[in-house]
Amino acid sequence: MSRTFSLFTAVVLALTALSSAAPVENNSIVQLDSNVVAASAPVQLEKRKKHHKKHHKKSKHHKKSKKSTTKKKSSKKTTVAKSSSSSSSSKSFSGTATWFTPATEGGSTGACGPEEDDHSLIVALNAPQYGDMSEKSSWCGKKITITGPAGTATATVNDACPECGHGDLDLTPVLFKKIVGDMNKGVGKISWHMS
Repeated sequence: MSRTFSLFTAVVLALTALSSAAPVENNSIVQLDSNVVAASAPVQLEKRKKHHKKHHKKSKHHKKSKKSTTKKKSSKKTTVAKSSSSSSSSKSFSGTATWFTPATEGGSTGACGPEEDDHSLIVALNAPQYGDMSEKSSWCGKKITITGPAGTATATVNDACPECGHGDLDLTPVLFKKIVGDMNKGVGKISWHMS
């Protein structure tokens, strides 16, 4: 009897440990008081973090970029994108940083072409600033300097992030660690400008 009880106890303890360490699904979160949530600024960052986790589970933004780079568009649209990009290149931008899995690590080839790995200092630029997603942007290959809570680093624009808003950047893991710090956060506030 004591052997059965010990086995049962071990199973219960293991399941308890697993359930406390398991990821929480959105539908299992207890609803908080709406006044507390509305008054809390970090909630926006938490929503972005949850979106980021879903975004990486789907991993579609790099696939969309890869598929769309093979389409041909008129050079007239490219000229418009270049002129709007060059006029904004001297400005400083702020937004949210996320991180992605590069092509050689299981992701897809970047929108600007060359493959990258976890150790590449490259970024995926947000769609509003990248321009026409079916074309290679004038931002491709440009060096930018990014500052975040953990530090500052220089990187090269090598991809596009369709889900990212104006000013946002999607970073490789090594770059995210240098600029934001903790990979488990998933997101962090940044500012950046052309180098």
